[in-house]
Amino acid sequence: MTDFRGPLNPNTWVATVTSTSFVTGAGGLNRTVPNSLVSYWSGPVVKSTGGGTLVPGQLTAAQAVALNVSRTAFRKTGGNGNNTVSWRPTLRINLPTGLVAGTYTGTVTHSVA
Repeated sequence: MTDFRGPLNPNTWVATVTSTSFVTGAGGLNRTVPNSLVSYWSGPVVKSTGGGTLVPGQLTAAQAVALNVSRTAFRKTGGNGNNTVSWRPTLRINLPTGLVAGTYTGTVTHSVA
């Protein structure tokens, strides 16, 4: 995340994350992994510059959340000035029984507001 808005006071933001379901072929029965089975945790800050308080959405695997709705990935809660932050999120996908073998495709999206 890069924020070059400068000295706005306060200079806060929230990065959110969501996922589509993962499908193979045309999808359907036994060809879809619903996004409720896609878990995410952001982990800690990997690298940051500038000031402010940076807060991970889910610091550890024990705090993992399903991506069937928009979740907070990271946020800046205070401070002003230009800043950057990087994190290395983890995805865990629980495969339902009876799933057909294949290449599954889905999209995980981060957004910032």
